[in-house]
Amino acid sequence: MPSKHRIGALSEISEDEGRRFDVGELRIAVFRKGSRVYAVGDSCPHMGASLSDGYIDGRTVICPWHGWMFDLETGASPFDEDARVPVFRVVVENGDVFLEIEDAALGRDSCRADCSPGESS
Repeated sequence: MPSKHRIGALSEISEDEGRRFDVGELRIAVFRKGSRVYAVGDSCPHMGASLSDGYIDGRTVICPWHGWMFDLETGASPFDEDARVPVFRVVVENGDVFLEIEDAALGRDSCRADCSPGESS
């Protein structure tokens, strides 16, 4: 079952810049494009670069080390069908940004005060 994790206010997430959040044992890169917020796994599958340090082009993040690209909605790479990053559901409620993450992905005992049980949709 997914849990909701508050990562901050929408106004605290700069537009067109990545920001890394640690939720449980996960490192997640979060990007804002207008009112839309995207969240993907922070590690590039090529050599482990932090995607939150990458560049945004439309709805694509470009890895800062070697230019690998990943779709922010699907996690897929347009160049290598086997290369992808995990994608996380983002919910914006009353100006706050939440990530919905399956409890099993977080690691044992990772749920803190910032997470609450959510409903599957």
